[in-house]
Amino acid sequence: MKHTFVVKESRQLKPHERSMLHALYPTGQIPHLFCLPVDRYHYTGWFRNEPVAAVTVDCKDFESSHVIHLSDIIGKNRMMLCGLIDRVLFQIRLESCDRTTVSLHLPSDAPDDLFNSLKNIGFLPCLEATSYEFPFVPYEKTTFEQWQFCIEYPETHGDWLRNRNQYFWLLPGATPLTVRTLDFLHRRQTIFYSLKWKGTVVGTMYGEIKQRQLHLHELHIMGQHEFVQEGISFFQQSYFNKFKETELMLVTATTMQTHVLHALYEQGARPTPASSYTLLKYLTPSTTT
Repeated sequence: MKHTFVVKESRQLKPHERSMLHALYPTGQIPHLFCLPVDRYHYTGWFRNEPVAAVTVDCKDFESSHVIHLSDIIGKNRMMLCGLIDRVLFQIRLESCDRTTVSLHLPSDAPDDLFNSLKNIGFLPCLEATSYEFPFVPYEKTTFEQWQFCIEYPETHGDWLRNRNQYFWLLPGATPLTVRTLDFLHRRQTIFYSLKWKGTVVGTMYGEIKQRQLHLHELHIMGQHEFVQEGISFFQQSYFNKFKETELMLVTATTMQTHVLHALYEQGARPTPASSYTLLKYLTPSTTT
């Protein structure tokens, strides 16, 4: 009897098939399959009536920026996992009229054979993002009168977004941030900041405060090394003065942000084990209309 590899979207699964997915994921790590947003899909690969691979496809940024995000990838072997991803992306390519960017994040300690298998189906390593512990040490300088540290509010989010997306390929994720994602982050009490020098925006960042710690998910300052270090030092001092009860800052930066990384190290930052790779794949429409 010949067995075939079958792809199913989780909304199509029968109750007993959904329960079988628990054996595919580590304990407690199965996605929430019963409350998926309308623009998120969970695909599974089946062989001999058993689930052998799975991937979540997030299309919330597809209409606005032609970006798709993959997550929760898992498989009993690399061939079946990559076969599932390839089949899903092939169908998306058939249905798309525009060039589409597919983003995938992997932990830095992912096995080499997984990286190689993903490269074989067209994914390209783009950057590595690492979280750094960053102390609030006041910088010894008499004045920062040319610098400003600004918290952005909804009425200025559009300007912040345009400034941030000027260098999106350097930042974690390596894709543009959309209005929809920004609004989602704002509803989750994410705070957006800008750094200005002589009234001109030279840096952007966003983050949230958790358990007396500031978690900056992005930080970028445009300029040469000494200028970037001064900007980061100014931010250290400003935040220290405004939020004295905050004990520590966690900053995520990427291997593409050379001057930012050097400045962070020189200002006392220490890398944590939390790091991930971003891989990208570009889908070209199969037909031109």
